[in-house]
Amino acid sequence: YYASVDEYIVRVPRGAGREGVRGSGENDMAAALMATGDYLYAQPNWVCYPLQTPNDPGFAAQWHHTNMQSTLGWDISTGSPPIVVAITDSGVDLTHPDLQNRVPGYNAVDDLAEVDGGQIGDVASSGHGTHVSGCAAAKGNNGAGVVGLGWNLSFMMCRVSNKTSGGAYLDDLAQGARWTIENGARSVSASYTGVSGPSVGTTGDYIDSIGGIYLYAAGNSNSDLWNFDHANVIVVGATTQADTKASFSSYGLAIDVVAPGVDIYSTLKNGTYGLMSGTSMATPLVNGVIGMIWSVNPALTNHEVRDILFNSCDDIGDPGDDDIFGHGRVNLARALAAAEATLGCGADVNHDGFVNGDDYDVFAELFDVADPGADFNHDGFVNGNDYDEFADHFDIGC
Repeated sequence: YYASVDEYIVRVPRGAGREGVRGSGENDMAAALMATGDYLYAQPNWVCYPLQTPNDPGFAAQWHHTNMQSTLGWDISTGSPPIVVAITDSGVDLTHPDLQNRVPGYNAVDDLAEVDGGQIGDVASSGHGTHVSGCAAAKGNNGAGVVGLGWNLSFMMCRVSNKTSGGAYLDDLAQGARWTIENGARSVSASYTGVSGPSVGTTGDYIDSIGGIYLYAAGNSNSDLWNFDHANVIVVGATTQADTKASFSSYGLAIDVVAPGVDIYSTLKNGTYGLMSGTSMATPLVNGVIGMIWSVNPALTNHEVRDILFNSCDDIGDPGDDDIFGHGRVNLARALAAAEATLGCGADVNHDGFVNGDDYDVFAELFDVADPGADFNHDGFVNGNDYDEFADHFDIGC
């Protein structure tokens, strides 16, 4: 029972229902439950699959950072380690050099936290979960590999599959997403089929009610998602390097934003790297942008973060919120500039409502002892970059 949204979730044993045509038992059971009048929805607990279209590795260029103006965004922040974004997927390569900025996660299939022995290593032969994780949060500026949207974000892996296919049940995806927000993540994304399911919507409602953000991939079937629009789930489509809709990306009323999703170069199993395409890749990129917004201003509410995300998109389709691109293609630089604008007097270190020499003295004292209060760019370190950032804000004043 989830009190914040007054929702009971009732599960029946897997395989319940009459024998016969594949799927008939599950559909009959759902119909029987709905006939009682006691349920808001009843849906078969279908298996969902990772959404990727693998491509041959070798093109070691992350073009998506150009389209999203990542480098301009990184001038504002490269991410804050206390901000955690979560991924529900097939697991992650535990020893990958670019994915060591990880906090303990959860195995939803076994209902076991990592700290209690839950296994979160990547079981998918494709390395789907590892690739998705790198899109959001691969370590940057470390002299190796690739760069995630948030160099210094922390990420949490919730493994929702114990199968080499990466296939996951809807209930594990829902339970896993809820667990991550209950256990410290600010946002959580799913790069799986099943976006239209009612459980996706109610999971988003619950996550929203406790201050988090839920993202879900639109899908790779080029389908028109005309018949639903989850109020509290950010549904993500995919774009090409030319800022057109990816040929495979689903579209329609449900789409909220889009992000690059074709030939995305990211982390793979065994410490390697490679290209994948899909709304699977676009979704964690948006998750990364959300984590970066919170890195700039951790005091923002989830609704404020969502508004900043939507309003900072590049409107590459019909004016306004359209059925192909939603609010548009996400732009990291614009999002972080908008987040920074919410801080007001950024250089008012002593919080007296003024920016003057007193603030300079306080900052200098903190800086000299490498106090975390001098981590002005929220990257987890105190160094000359923070001094430069403070000086810029000091010159602006209030």
